[in-house]
Amino acid sequence: MAGDTSDDSLPSPGFVLPGLRTALEMALVGTIVALVGLPAEDPLVLGVVLLTALVGMVIVLFWAVNRHVRRWIRYAQGKPTTLGMFD
Repeated sequence: MAGDTSDDSLPSPGFVLPGLRTALEMALVGTIVALVGLPAEDPLVLGVVLLTALVGMVIVLFWAVNRHVRRWIRYAQGKPTTLGMFD
């Protein structure tokens, strides 16, 4: 079809490996923040540590979703889907 811009030679971005990578990165961020701050005995400090871990995990999640969406956009445009390390 003439209007189809996707090329069959370009592999489509998968969902399993990026999902696993994102889950691992989120777990690592949460674990690192928790290991640094969980020895706190004050409930207020404990709350701040847990909130920081949650915010860090959400930032990683949205960064990964943004990266994956950009790959799908490039795939739809018929461009290579491989991006740089920090793209």
